Amino acid sequence: MSSPITAWAVPGIGEITPGDDLAAIIGDALETDAASHPEKTVAAGDILVVTSKIVSKAEGRIVAAVDREQAITDETVRVVATRAYDGGVTRIVENRQGVVGAAAGVDASNVADGHVLLLPQDPDASAAALTAAFRDRFGVPIGVIVSDTLGRAWRLGQTDIAIGAAGLLVVDDLRGQMDATGKPLAVTQPAVGDELAALGDLVKGKASGCPVAVVRGAARFVTRSSLSEPSESNGVAPEPFTTARSLARTGPTDMFRLGTDEALAEGYRRGLAAGLALAAGAPPRWSIVIPFKGGVSAKSRFASAFGADRQRIALAFLRDTVAAVADVDAVDRVIIVSAEPLLHEALLPFEVEVVADPGGGLNAAVAAGVARAQNLAPESFAAVLVGDLPALKGADLAAALDLAVEAARGGHPLGFVADRDGTGTTAVMAAPGVTASTRFGPGSRQSHTAAGFVELAVPDASSLHLDIDDAPTLDGVLDLVGPLTRAELARIAERRER
Repeated sequence: MSSPITAWAVPGIGEITPGDDLAAIIGDALETDAASHPEKTVAAGDILVVTSKIVSKAEGRIVAAVDREQAITDETVRVVATRAYDGGVTRIVENRQGVVGAAAGVDASNVADGHVLLLPQDPDASAAALTAAFRDRFGVPIGVIVSDTLGRAWRLGQTDIAIGAAGLLVVDDLRGQMDATGKPLAVTQPAVGDELAALGDLVKGKASGCPVAVVRGAARFVTRSSLSEPSESNGVAPEPFTTARSLARTGPTDMFRLGTDEALAEGYRRGLAAGLALAAGAPPRWSIVIPFKGGVSAKSRFASAFGADRQRIALAFLRDTVAAVADVDAVDRVIIVSAEPLLHEALLPFEVEVVADPGGGLNAAVAAGVARAQNLAPESFAAVLVGDLPALKGADLAAALDLAVEAARGGHPLGFVADRDGTGTTAVMAAPGVTASTRFGPGSRQSHTAAGFVELAVPDASSLHLDIDDAPTLDGVLDLVGPLTRAELARIAERRER
């Protein structure tokens, strides 16, 4: 049974000015309050919810701004939606802190005329500094949330959310556990960071002059380990779900990346480009996207036969795949989606662009690559190839691309090629402007068909069918793989004989 959760505002925190020692000021206020109310003495497992406004003031994030709109523009990374109203235009944007909301968090209230207040430059680092100071002062493990007020899509009003956090888990990751009826939980991840921020806001109030709250009873979320600041600050990667930044869902994983008007405008632009590209006689051009998983997790099915050398084999497979793609005249660009550092150098002399893998699995990586391709060349067709096609021949790929163009002009804008086993997928093709929501994974042939992709009539003998994902398959086609893979296998064999 869960313990009760209580929360209270901390009185006695006056106006904060640039350069103030915020940790000392809050710490003094906590001790003064506890002197009159001993039950409020800081205890292990307490969580402090600190309004971002006082953090920004202490860090000197007050800037002169005759035009608030320009300040919003300066803090904007991406415009999501704009709406005109009688007094001006509301902008929903993604800001530098990764938060999607109105006006990029730029605030003109409670600051001098002609000035605006920006959000902390790195709220997670601000929370980490406060947490370290409080743990040192009080000698107990506590957590800190830096909160800010935000509206929500499809919901009226505003609530506070966590934009910075340290010393606690901001997500209660229940995936893999069982519910009360014994069914596995697949997606359940309560955003406790936001829930605690909203609780803190309830007791602080908006105009009470109490910008800090204490939440007690949620000690199970407070971490006992030493603090690691976010990677933006010192290059140390934080533990999963210990920063507020980890709550942000932006980029390819954002299912609501644009507002309605912006999506319609983008759809028109891509539709026009697609219409021109599909017009009879228009020479089709292609962008090729290849997701690549290297590193220690590469080619796990090769582990028993090759051990750590499987990483080199995975890269050789990719290089032979890219070499075959480079032989196709209709291909204008190759985009590799990967989290591997220095991959671009490893692929020299091939001309490729490497896009960072956003995480979230193969289909999320594909979405990132296709989005990049369509932004670069909306008039081009896009094809996704698996990276383990070392036997691929450029002529076979070119023939399959021609089949995809014919299918698109016949009303089938999404096509795919099945693997040799007839259950998986080695390639997906999309007409210009079409969103390719791929279904790579077990049973992907059936999944793509069910999703409306048309299977292209690629000959059985085509090398495009031949993905190699285990050692026995590789042994059976050694005479078919490309020269880079053969050379790598020879080097591995020679090294093992020494």
